[in-house]
Amino acid sequence: MSVRDRERNGSGPGKPKKRRRKHSGLLLIALAVGAMVIVIGVRCAALQKTLTESQAKEAELTAELKTETDRTQQIEEYGKYTKTQKYIEEVAKDKLGLVHDDETIFKNEDSSK
Repeated sequence: MSVRDRERNGSGPGKPKKRRRKHSGLLLIALAVGAMVIVIGVRCAALQKTLTESQAKEAELTAELKTETDRTQQIEEYGKYTKTQKYIEEVAKDKLGLVHDDETIFKNEDSSK
């Protein structure tokens, strides 16, 4: 090959070959794609972990909500019960010692000491 042929092909002594440029460009593209795949994989793993934690928290809060709903219902039922005549009579008998006119109270002798 003569000097003129080398100059035409661009493969002179100070110039890189065209093939090398093509391969280096492909190499850079492959590295960029590889880096993107790695970053996406890491992000995906982090999101999966966050999703798992969120699902566990949701299950915990759902159970807590059910417990509190049940407790609210019990409190409402107790509130209704406290407004009944039966509850008023029980409190009067237990705490105040009151009885109906037709009731007789029997006490053990040992309990009076």
